[in-house]
Amino acid sequence: MTPTIAGVLALALPLLLLGLLILRRNGAVFLFYVVLCAVGIGYLVTTGAADDIGTQVLDLIGQATSEKAAEPATPAPATP
Repeated sequence: MTPTIAGVLALALPLLLLGLLILRRNGAVFLFYVVLCAVGIGYLVTTGAADDIGTQVLDLIGQATSEKAAEPATPAPATP
Protein backbone atom coordinates (compact mmCIF):
# COMPACT_ATOMS: atom_id res chain seq x y z
CA MET A 1 0.00 0.00 0.00
CA THR A 2 1.40 3.38 -0.94
CA PRO A 3 1.62 6.20 1.60
CA THR A 4 -0.85 8.29 -0.41
CA ILE A 5 -3.55 5.62 -0.32
CA ALA A 6 -2.91 4.90 3.35
CA GLY A 7 -3.15 8.62 4.15
CA VAL A 8 -6.39 9.06 2.22
CA LEU A 9 -7.92 6.02 3.92
CA ALA A 10 -6.76 7.16 7.35
CA LEU A 11 -8.33 10.55 6.76
CA ALA A 12 -11.49 9.58 4.89
CA LEU A 13 -12.78 6.54 6.77
CA PRO A 14 -13.25 8.17 10.19
CA LEU A 15 -14.77 11.29 8.62
CA LEU A 16 -17.23 9.35 6.50
CA LEU A 17 -18.24 6.98 9.30
CA LEU A 18 -18.80 9.86 11.70
CA GLY A 19 -20.79 11.78 9.08
CA LEU A 20 -22.85 8.69 8.29
CA LEU A 21 -23.58 8.21 11.98
CA ILE A 22 -24.63 11.80 12.56
CA LEU A 23 -26.19 12.80 9.22
CA ARG A 24 -27.81 9.56 8.03
CA ARG A 25 -31.34 10.97 8.16
CA ASN A 26 -30.52 14.10 6.13
CA GLY A 27 -29.54 12.81 2.70
CA ALA A 28 -28.79 16.17 1.07
CA VAL A 29 -26.75 17.38 4.04
CA PHE A 30 -24.80 14.13 4.10
CA LEU A 31 -24.00 14.42 0.38
CA PHE A 32 -22.82 17.99 0.93
CA TYR A 33 -20.67 16.74 3.82
CA VAL A 34 -19.15 14.05 1.59
CA VAL A 35 -18.31 16.61 -1.11
CA LEU A 36 -16.69 18.91 1.43
CA CYS A 37 -14.66 16.00 2.84
CA ALA A 38 -13.53 15.12 -0.69
CA VAL A 39 -12.43 18.71 -1.31
CA GLY A 40 -10.51 18.81 1.97
CA ILE A 41 -8.81 15.47 1.37
CA GLY A 42 -8.01 16.50 -2.20
CA TYR A 43 -6.29 19.58 -0.85
CA LEU A 44 -4.23 17.47 1.54
CA VAL A 45 -3.24 15.14 -1.33
CA THR A 46 -2.11 18.02 -3.55
CA THR A 47 -0.03 19.61 -0.77
CA GLY A 48 1.62 16.30 0.12
CA ALA A 49 0.21 16.11 3.64
CA ALA A 50 -1.62 12.86 2.85
CA ASP A 51 1.74 11.25 1.99
CA ASP A 52 3.16 12.32 5.35
CA ILE A 53 0.11 11.02 7.20
CA GLY A 54 0.19 7.77 5.23
CA THR A 55 3.87 7.28 6.01
CA GLN A 56 3.18 7.73 9.71
CA VAL A 57 0.25 5.30 9.56
CA LEU A 58 2.32 2.68 7.74
CA ASP A 59 5.16 3.13 10.24
CA LEU A 60 2.66 2.76 13.06
CA ILE A 61 1.35 -0.55 11.76
CA GLY A 62 4.81 -1.70 10.69
CA GLN A 63 4.39 -1.76 6.93
CA ALA A 64 6.75 0.99 5.85
CA THR A 65 7.31 0.69 2.10
CA SER A 66 10.28 2.95 1.65
CA GLU A 67 13.39 3.39 3.66
CA LYS A 68 14.59 6.87 4.43
CA ALA A 69 17.61 7.85 2.41
CA ALA A 70 20.87 8.02 4.28
CA GLU A 71 22.41 11.43 4.64
CA PRO A 72 25.31 12.04 2.29
CA ALA A 73 28.74 11.89 3.84
CA THR A 74 30.46 15.23 4.23
CA PRO A 75 33.71 15.47 2.29
CA ALA A 76 36.91 15.63 4.27
CA PRO A 77 38.54 19.06 4.29
CA ALA A 78 41.44 19.44 1.92
CA THR A 79 44.87 19.58 3.61
CA PRO A 80 47.53 21.86 2.10
